[in-house]
Amino acid sequence: MRQSSIWLLTIVVLTLSACSSTTKRVAVEQPPTYLPTPESTPVRLTAAAAPRLPEVRDAIKRIFKDAAVLDQNSNPNFLMGDFNGDASQDLAVVIKPVKLEEMNQDYPPWLVRAPRTRKVDRAPLKIEKDEALLAVIHGYGINDWRDPEATQTFVLKDVVGSDLKLHSGKEFVAANAGRKLPRTQGDLIGETVQGTPGFLYYAVSTYSWYDPKTFNGKPEAPGVFHKSRTMR
Repeated sequence: MRQSSIWLLTIVVLTLSACSSTTKRVAVEQPPTYLPTPESTPVRLTAAAAPRLPEVRDAIKRIFKDAAVLDQNSNPNFLMGDFNGDASQDLAVVIKPVKLEEMNQDYPPWLVRAPRTRKVDRAPLKIEKDEALLAVIHGYGINDWRDPEATQTFVLKDVVGSDLKLHSGKEFVAANAGRKLPRTQGDLIGETVQGTPGFLYYAVSTYSWYDPKTFNGKPEAPGVFHKSRTMR
């Protein structure tokens, strides 16, 4: 009887020991409760550096190859700002055509517009010899207009004047208090063209001209525009 009790006690001890080991093993094999979060997209913490002439020339080369060059007769001949209101810095630069055939190709990689012309004409706009043009290169990514993939460009006719200046939306509203104003999307370019002071601005996917004396408050007609890389 005593020997049976000893065997029974031994079995109980071994069973409890096995259960304890299993419990410990299960506890060890549990997945960690902490999972590291993925890294966030890097953002630029410092202000974008002012454009340098070699960078401006490189941007023109990237877009137009050898078809256009920087216009040396304009001063200033380039400005940086967020003209289309997408929080990316753009470059507005005065250029002159060098190869008209390439500038007037049937399907150019840029959009030609005449913001000061209200006439609706389906005929494509043609660039003339020695014509001063304002090219606006929209920024892309954290490198803005300097990025190799920043190719979305508007070529604007009949808008190169004197005293080119960058204006924020707040400055524009303050300078034209009491007047009818368009709904702009970003920074504006103030200048005097053929004796008429006004502002170039971006709205409804194209660039338009604001003349304080003639603006009637009608909304701009939407136009065809370059899609961003993500939209393409």
